[in-house]
Amino acid sequence: MLSAAGDPAKPAVLFLHGVGGAAWSWRPQVADLSADRACFVWEARGHGSAPRVRDAGLADYYTDAREALTEVRARTSAGITIAGHSMGGLLAIALGAESPERINGLVLVDPVYPETEGESAHDLGPLTPLALLLMKPLVASFVRDGFVARSIARWIFEHSFTDRARMEAAWVDQRRQVPIEYPKMFFEAFGQPQGFPIAPFAQAIAVPVLTFNPRSAALVHALRARLGERFECERLAGGHYLQLDRPQEVNERLRRFLRERVDA
Repeated sequence: MLSAAGDPAKPAVLFLHGVGGAAWSWRPQVADLSADRACFVWEARGHGSAPRVRDAGLADYYTDAREALTEVRARTSAGITIAGHSMGGLLAIALGAESPERINGLVLVDPVYPETEGESAHDLGPLTPLALLLMKPLVASFVRDGFVARSIARWIFEHSFTDRARMEAAWVDQRRQVPIEYPKMFFEAFGQPQGFPIAPFAQAIAVPVLTFNPRSAALVHALRARLGERFECERLAGGHYLQLDRPQEVNERLRRFLRERVDA
């Protein structure tokens, strides 16, 4: 699903959320930028206002994101910046590499990215079957909205923020998405995603990139080698949901990047 704010005649930003996120994941940025940008906010299947599903994986989310980008291109003639958080960061990189038409920049907040070429970041090798076996009761709890599901979701969310008040405000939206109806994504964390090639997408990026708090040294190295001064790496104190945890700092840095790198 895709929602929009701002003037479609102006430069566009397409916001991509992560697993368990939705349009609310970018609320402060949309509010700040929609006065002088066309802001398009994507929601993957099973998230936010999008239709519920029984299962979905990374390939499904990439299909949704690619369709959203196609729709944005149809609704505006301006250049497009893609902003992605967590898994949305990986999708933004993949779109920038595989579908670069009219993409003028990428903004990545704590993006997921494979640590080494051709491998999953969490591949456990011979321990994978055991990990999957242990995951089954957890996934079953998530699907049936069990106590374990809500407890783990809450614990993960609490550790994704440093500002308690902002965490509680965001939890109001996030808790509506438990039970999680897409267990395939959890199994994919321990091996190769089905139908989505783990590839060194960053090596094909040709537009300016701003990344906040990247965890992958391979991603930073690839983008810096590829882009030089057009790659900017910002490290700010805050949790995984940095754009909600420290919105003012993120917004200020994002605006400067758009003004100096994308619009210039």
